[in-house]
Amino acid sequence: MQFGESAPGLLKDYTVPQIFQEDFFDVLDKNRPSFRWLVIGPARSGASWHVDPGLTSAWNTLLCGRKRWALYPPGTVPLGVTVHVDDDDGDISVDSPTSLQWWLDFYPLLADENKPIECTQLPGETIFVPSGWWHCVLNLETTIAVTQNFVNSRNFEFVCLDMAPGYSHRGVCRAGLLALDEDSLEIIEKNMPCEKENFRCLDLTKKETEARILRPQQNENGKENANGSYNVWEHDFSYDINYLAMFRNSELDHFTSPWCPDNSLGQRGLREWLSRLWVGNPRKREMVWKGACLALNADKWLDCLGKICFFHSLPFPSENAKLPVGMGSNPVSLFPFTNGKLGEQIVRDHFKDIPELVITLYRGMFPTSDT
Repeated sequence: MQFGESAPGLLKDYTVPQIFQEDFFDVLDKNRPSFRWLVIGPARSGASWHVDPGLTSAWNTLLCGRKRWALYPPGTVPLGVTVHVDDDDGDISVDSPTSLQWWLDFYPLLADENKPIECTQLPGETIFVPSGWWHCVLNLETTIAVTQNFVNSRNFEFVCLDMAPGYSHRGVCRAGLLALDEDSLEIIEKNMPCEKENFRCLDLTKKETEARILRPQQNENGKENANGSYNVWEHDFSYDINYLAMFRNSELDHFTSPWCPDNSLGQRGLREWLSRLWVGNPRKREMVWKGACLALNADKWLDCLGKICFFHSLPFPSENAKLPVGMGSNPVSLFPFTNGKLGEQIVRDHFKDIPELVITLYRGMFPTSDT
């Protein structure tokens, strides 16, 4: 229940914990994605295994009842869970048993070293779920909780990466190296900074690796348990933005590629969000620029614009105009131009070779005599 919109008076009954108050989606006001819920559930209900949308982080405060939590770090797919990644638009779908079914049928199969992080949440306690973490919740009795998702300085680049076109990086952020096909594994092997002997699972095909992680095996006592993925990838997978960005297909373009339907924002919404952060948070521009490079290929467009400016002896865009703006289907750069006719000719000339690039000539900043 998105109670903030349905019953705004309830928002006066609590304040967001101080350590979670930084939220970059706030700049979108009413246009921000859904982010807060009042969660009510009876005993034996709950939430099956999932990673929160858009790689956002979350906090959950319990008002009454008891919840049982289980969590795995990023890239560690729980036993019994299958992740599907659409090769066309990167849409993510997860097949998972209910939380009750998982605790009854799959949890007993886990060896001790492969069990998740577990805790029982009591009234008044708050659980923090970091970006990319798998989690499953079982209500031990009737519960009422308040929960919110957010984007802050710690997860901003991960959220931007998740909205970049393509599918490999989205799968890797959730399922680790299991999400890659053999060709992608070979490419990554050549670029991995770690020792080759540590990258041991590359010797297996993807199907063999999945079997190694997901198939129950017998222990010394002849009892079935699961050879979980907790220790399989501990030396290979890293939930680090530079590591994960290696799996992004930089040849795909934000403006022309299919848009994933489960992204937190639409294409225009993403550009509006980054633009508002760029204008309204000058001290955060280094961070916003990194996010824009991941999501929009902003560095590629700036390089292209720089070549045009150099060729025509034009001033390079200022820091304020560095980020592409505009809600249309092409990147737009704004910069002062004193010769409107020359500018229009440049646009016509470059449309022949660079149809994706549009330069908006902002002529109102300086008076001209030939426009």
